[in-house]
Amino acid sequence: MVGCPAVFADLVGPATAIAGDCEARVGRFWEQGANSWSSLAYVAVAVVLARAVQRNRLPLGAIVLAAAIALEGLGSILFHGTPSDVSLAVHDLALLTIAGHVLGWYLGRFRADTERWSVVGAGIGLVGGGGVWLVERGSTSVVIGLTIAAIVVADLAARRRGLRPVATRGLVVLAVVAGAAWLLGRSESPLCDPESPFQFHAAWHVLSALLLLAWTDRAYSVAGTGHPIRTVRRIIDRTLGGAAWLIVRAFHRSVDVLGRHRLPSHRPVLLVANHGNGFVDPVVVAAVLRRVPRFLAKSTLWDVFPARPLLALVGVLPVYRADDGSDPAVNSRTFRAAWRELALGATVAIFPEGTTGDRSTLDRVRTGAARLALGALPDAPDLVVLPIGLAFESRIETRSRAVVVIGEPIPVTEWFAGWRSDDPARAGATPAALPRDAVVALTAEIRRSLEAISPEFRTVDERELLRAAARVASVDRRRQRPAPFGTVERLARRLAAAPDAARAGVIDAYRTYATRLQLLRLHDDDVLPRRDSRLQFVGAIGALFFLGSIMVTATLVHLPAILLVLVSTGVVRSTATKGTVRLLVGAFSGLATWVVFGLIVADGWGAVLAGATVAFGGAIALATWSVLVRALARVRGFLRARDRAALVPSALDDRAALVAEIERALAVTPVIDERTVEPLPAAAGGHRP
Repeated sequence: MVGCPAVFADLVGPATAIAGDCEARVGRFWEQGANSWSSLAYVAVAVVLARAVQRNRLPLGAIVLAAAIALEGLGSILFHGTPSDVSLAVHDLALLTIAGHVLGWYLGRFRADTERWSVVGAGIGLVGGGGVWLVERGSTSVVIGLTIAAIVVADLAARRRGLRPVATRGLVVLAVVAGAAWLLGRSESPLCDPESPFQFHAAWHVLSALLLLAWTDRAYSVAGTGHPIRTVRRIIDRTLGGAAWLIVRAFHRSVDVLGRHRLPSHRPVLLVANHGNGFVDPVVVAAVLRRVPRFLAKSTLWDVFPARPLLALVGVLPVYRADDGSDPAVNSRTFRAAWRELALGATVAIFPEGTTGDRSTLDRVRTGAARLALGALPDAPDLVVLPIGLAFESRIETRSRAVVVIGEPIPVTEWFAGWRSDDPARAGATPAALPRDAVVALTAEIRRSLEAISPEFRTVDERELLRAAARVASVDRRRQRPAPFGTVERLARRLAAAPDAARAGVIDAYRTYATRLQLLRLHDDDVLPRRDSRLQFVGAIGALFFLGSIMVTATLVHLPAILLVLVSTGVVRSTATKGTVRLLVGAFSGLATWVVFGLIVADGWGAVLAGATVAFGGAIALATWSVLVRALARVRGFLRARDRAALVPSALDDRAALVAEIERALAVTPVIDERTVEPLPAAAGGHRP
């Protein structure tokens, strides 16, 4: 690559030293390990581009670029592994071919034929540059430098002619960072450490490979040839989705996902969800999707300057609200950006309530979601609106449970079949210009769909009481374990829909039973005959014996982070904000703990290994402590119930009365609309991410 020196000392054998590279040579076949293996990034990019050509996302001419990048990767591997005339030729000639292809593409824009000119440019780079290389091998860096200058001039000329620029801010930043990595990887760099396992030149290989991929994404998007491959965006979305999944699994004991089969594939989706748990809601949505959609969020988040890079990385689109002192007219840019995403078949997510809060029912659904859906129809006629309902057993506890219900997709075109997607009058429509009757009707349909899958209770107090009663009635006595939260939540919502008298009977019966348990200092699990309490206790003690040192060490290492989470959560008073603070503070303090510990105990790759070990130990400690605490609580309850054996029958009578009241309420209550919520067996009818 550029910066891999083309000036050699004498090539006399496989152990020849290379002028300019910082990494020391160790005399084996892979003499420069980091620089050699990092060159595989080029091969990976070449495979991605070849698959994009195969799937018709890129024109056939792009296969020349993919082949040149693959050869560059192979040449770089051999060049840094065991230098020779052959590896040098493959390395430099492939590099000249790539440069010629890129420059030819830029020149082809002026003649509206980028595919042919890019292939011609690649040929000129290979033949012409190869001729120069045969005469003077040290000229490769000079030729590449002149080519880069010509590319910059061509891009500026394209801007002056009104063509869409290729060099975005992100591309420029990536190019600058990659260039800095190349400079720092030189042997004359003040940061050069030949023995270090981390080499800036290896970072240059990875960054320049990503730069080629990002340039291809952008170039063929602005050229209008084929469908944009958006590979960089997809990699980021899926990586962040995996991170969201890990965070959700760390902070929640379980997440039941119901109706996963309703997730549409290979079509644009506008996702709408209820919003009751702050920043936790989008993280859970991303974890369920296993990727990050384009979220719409309030513009005031951008006022927090440190958060801007993260918002840009996630691809969040700002919403300007009058309540925040912003001009709502600016939202037209946001709508157009969201419509472009939907036209490309992406998923856009919005919380139509507009605000978060610990509510007992769905708040007013605003019209923004309907305007997004209707305005996207001209370029995304197969768009569907997908409702998602989120419910959390507790917004305060760290290892609580949650349920995600995926509703029935709403095909926007079918719902408004009379409004043709090819009507020329709709070209360039703005959110304010959309037909009001269609917006109102679709908003009402979105609200109905969300109400069917979101928590719907009269008050927060009633919600907690009915959920507690549902937990009692849903206990799986055969398997002697609590029912999944999805089963509990569905039963609680059905009880909320019961007639007033039946609902009041359930609440009164639960209060009587809960009062009895409080007086006996017992829990519902304690009064039921259980055969596994002692077995679970023995298992927990065994886990503590074998994993005790890991648990204690990991807990002590993470103690500052734990205390920081406890203090920050205790300071916040809003229930809907506690989860957000706990998640953000916990994620960042945990990451800081791993980094600091790694830097203290080791250097180089050893620091990375030490940090990963601490993270793994923390995961083991978190899982083991929670199991141990639950097992100890059950054993303690078992012993208390044995000491109060004469009083337990009265508690069982109250429990039976509660179950009878619940059964009577269900007998006079219609089932929940099966159009949007599938039946849930007693043992977790949904899947878990």
